[in-house]
Amino acid sequence: MNNFSKFWLPLTVAAVGMGAMPSAANAFGLSYIDNDNDFNALTPQLSFVAEGRIGNNAGNGTHELNFHGINLNNPTATSDERNFTWSNSVATSFRLTYDAATRNVTYLVGGLLLQATANQNPVRDIFIRTRATIANSSITIANLLLNGQNINQSLSVSGGGSWESGMEYLRLSGIQGSFTLEGTSTMAWGDTRPTNSNLAYQIKVGSVPEPTTMLGFALGASGLAMMRKRRQKQPME
Repeated sequence: MNNFSKFWLPLTVAAVGMGAMPSAANAFGLSYIDNDNDFNALTPQLSFVAEGRIGNNAGNGTHELNFHGINLNNPTATSDERNFTWSNSVATSFRLTYDAATRNVTYLVGGLLLQATANQNPVRDIFIRTRATIANSSITIANLLLNGQNINQSLSVSGGGSWESGMEYLRLSGIQGSFTLEGTSTMAWGDTRPTNSNLAYQIKVGSVPEPTTMLGFALGASGLAMMRKRRQKQPME
């Protein structure tokens, strides 16, 4: 297969798949972002952030689940938080729901419910961020559904390497109106359990200024294909 076909065939398949979606409301673009520097370069305007992280693993004290990013004057302030004890290497389900009419958001994790009201920034993008910094630890986000539609992508990073290798984002762009995002998170560690957000995921919801948003949506399939090719090296022919 020549280089031209190798590049355009995955892109064509992705484009056809996006075009075959049942309605415009369910159409979205997919792309990967390497780290916080690349994310911040987009100058995102966040409406809210839902987080699942290692706290103190004791069910008290430092919390593990929260909403933050809603207060623009204090983005790190939590709007709701809960204690939660993660189980090593066990997939834990989550469901994040946003109501565009009321801006109400709910975040259900392992039977615990958090609630908040998003700020007035527009919602067009969902950024799922994974982070692992400690050796022998890892986090995987999988089984993702957006409005019941299988995303067919996952995130998995391991700690102990470089700052960049222990972090990655999956971007869902072109979001329209209300949404429900579902999936599972699996946190794993060795003999010593991480603490204080050294193992965590965040779901950052908001938008990036035009024309970046439209460009990201138009090139979403291309960016995804190129990133997956880089992440999964194939043997040379």
